[in-house]
Amino acid sequence: MDIFNEWNNSGHSQSAQSEEKRRISYQASEEAIVSSLIKIVTTDGKPFIFLDSEGFKEIMDPIYNALGMHPVRSPNIMNFVSVKEQFVKENIRALVKGKLVSLKIDVATRMDKAILGINLQMVHASLAKTEIIVKTLCMIELGGSHTGIYMKNKILEVLDDYGISLDQIYSVTSDNGRNMIKAVQVLNDATEESLFEEDTESENLLNELGTIELANIHLVRCAAHTLQLCVFDVNKAKEIADKISSCRTLCKSLRTETYRRVLIENQRNIPSLDVATRWNSTYLMLKRLLDLKDFLATQSYICVDPDWDWIETYIDAFSDTYPAT
Repeated sequence: MDIFNEWNNSGHSQSAQSEEKRRISYQASEEAIVSSLIKIVTTDGKPFIFLDSEGFKEIMDPIYNALGMHPVRSPNIMNFVSVKEQFVKENIRALVKGKLVSLKIDVATRMDKAILGINLQMVHASLAKTEIIVKTLCMIELGGSHTGIYMKNKILEVLDDYGISLDQIYSVTSDNGRNMIKAVQVLNDATEESLFEEDTESENLLNELGTIELANIHLVRCAAHTLQLCVFDVNKAKEIADKISSCRTLCKSLRTETYRRVLIENQRNIPSLDVATRWNSTYLMLKRLLDLKDFLATQSYICVDPDWDWIETYIDAFSDTYPAT
C-alpha cells in the first residue's frame, strides 16, 4: 500500500481543503536564486538530484514561474556552477596580481581516491584595513604515482590557471611527506638531480625545468603534522602500544550487541574505535572509554579490567596535544 497516497486520500485531504491559504511575497532575483542553488550543491554538499526531488520542485516551480526563468535541475546546474567558478577565479586572479603569496598544500586519501588541496594566503592592505585573506585554489583528484615531479607539475598547473608566477610565492606549507618536500625542492632548484633518483620519468622532465624562472621558495613544515608524528612515535613504543591494544580490544567488546544495548538503555555513549592513521582517534577512544569508568564499575556482569590509572595518565599527557592537531 502506498502510505503517502493513503494519507493524502484520507483525513489529510479534507483538512487541506479547509486549510486557509496565504499569499506571501518577497523580493528575489534570478541571480539570487541561482546563487542559492549553487550553494546547495557546492557549499552544502547536496547531490544534484536533490534539485529534481518532488518536494523541492513544489517549492521552487512557483518561484521559477514568477521570475520567468527556466527551472534549474540536475542536468543544467553544472552550467551555472561553471560560470560561477570562472567568476570566482577571475576575482582571485585580480586579487593576487603582482602580490606576494603563501601556499598551503596537502593531499588527503579517502576511499581509494587522492585529493590535492591548495590554499592561498596573502596580506591584503587597503586604506580601511589590513587583513589576511585565505582562498582555496583547488581540490582535484590525483592519478598516477605521487612523486615529487608529479606533484610539482600539478602545482604549476594550478598556479598557471590563476596567473601566479613562482617569484610571487614566498612560502609553501605542507606536511612532512617526502613527495611534498621534493616538490618544493624541485620548484627551487632544477639542478639537484639527486632529488629525483626514485622518481619515474625524471630525466625527461628535468629538461623542462630549465625554461622555468625559479624563485627562492621557503618550505614550512606543518607544525601540526610534525606534532602528530611525534605522538605516533610515542604510541609505537611497545609498552604503550600494548596498553592501547588492550583498550581497543575492550572497546570492541563493549560495541557488541549485548553490551551496546546496556549502554544505550543507560544513556551512555558507545565506545569508539581508533583509526591507524589518525592519532587523535586513539585519544578519543581512550577518553570515551574513561568516561565509562564509573558506570562499568557498577556492572558486575561486564568483565573489564583496564588499567584506568594508565588511561588517565595518557589522557592528561596529551590533553594539550589533541586540540593542537
